[in-house]
Amino acid sequence: MKSLFRRSRFIAKIKPSFGAIFLLLLLVLTYSFAMFQGGFVSWFLFFSFLPFAIYSIALLIYPLTDFQIERVFFPTQLSAGDQVTVKVSLNRKIPFPLLFLVVADWVPNEIYNQDSKKILFPGFKRNLEFYYKIDKIPRGEHVFEAIRFKTGDALGLVEKEKWFDCREVLLVYPQYEEIEYRSLESDYEQGGTASVMQFQKDTSLVAGIRQYQPGDRFSWIDWKALARTNNMMSKEFEIRQTNDLLIILDRTETKNFEEAVKFAASITKSVLKYGGQIGLFSAGKDKAFFPIRGGDQQQQQIFLHLAKVKANSSVPLANIIETETILFKQPAVMIVITSVLSKELLDQAGAYMRRRGTFIVYYIKKKNDPMSQDELICKASAFQKGIIMISLYDDEFRTAFSEVKRA
Repeated sequence: MKSLFRRSRFIAKIKPSFGAIFLLLLLVLTYSFAMFQGGFVSWFLFFSFLPFAIYSIALLIYPLTDFQIERVFFPTQLSAGDQVTVKVSLNRKIPFPLLFLVVADWVPNEIYNQDSKKILFPGFKRNLEFYYKIDKIPRGEHVFEAIRFKTGDALGLVEKEKWFDCREVLLVYPQYEEIEYRSLESDYEQGGTASVMQFQKDTSLVAGIRQYQPGDRFSWIDWKALARTNNMMSKEFEIRQTNDLLIILDRTETKNFEEAVKFAASITKSVLKYGGQIGLFSAGKDKAFFPIRGGDQQQQQIFLHLAKVKANSSVPLANIIETETILFKQPAVMIVITSVLSKELLDQAGAYMRRRGTFIVYYIKKKNDPMSQDELICKASAFQKGIIMISLYDDEFRTAFSEVKRA
């Protein structure tokens, strides 16, 4: 697209020169014909062509840089699927009579709209404007590079074109749905409290010992019990609750990626709305990690990332989780949002549950997209391992937390 943009601007610069040469050639030919041929007809042809030639010469001299342009979007805060109205205003100082003016906004390919190109008839007008609408604008960072003007004379001998740099970035945030924020009642330490679905071990409070299990930390081994019984024993800790969530967004390119982003935005919005704390990790060509926090600023930062994020990960999510040690240092419930199920991902979920606590896998699908045989096998395997894995369709986001309670 950028190469086409540069080529179009180069052609626009040299095109008037060819028009000027052709116009002068015609003017010389008609004058020569009138001088050598003589008579009423030949001179009539010359003088009939002369006004058009004079206008064309004046048009060549008239600078299109006289125009001042402005592009404005209504509204400025947009979510995916919204309609946006674009207003293009043109103002100039010199009221040169223009027969027509073709104005084309250089719209990004993903939101191309035929209405972004208009034919105006300025005449002597100094102020012009036109509007066009973009329906169902997709999520993303859309860059509007420039606006192109094109005008000419009545005979089509001279055409002038000008590209005006008018770079604007339109940021479209992901859609979100209100999720029913239902809590699970629990009792610990000072009394009753409510938590959404999460339990974490508090390593400062030892409740007892148990048989060592693969995946237990080295620091959990009870050396006194080992010396006494000659069996590997691990410390059993008190369980405490936390409302903190850490979202891991799978950025593998799939047909359901937009739905996964929408669900991540929905969870973020709902948790922060009810005073919870949340973090986000996503990895593709670039990595982004937002530590667990609460408040409006956290929502703005996460939504800004979700507006720009692209499905460009070339590494399976299971490998990313395995190598990113920062994820295992977060005292929070891990929520994976993915549209790709794999045995490796479920193995990582099982390993995390043994070491840290709750690990929830949301498998996002579009409505009317049935589960395949392989997906059903993965889901059954997750159930056998005690992993909370929930297949969620794009019209079921509202009950996402309730599904965890039933799982």
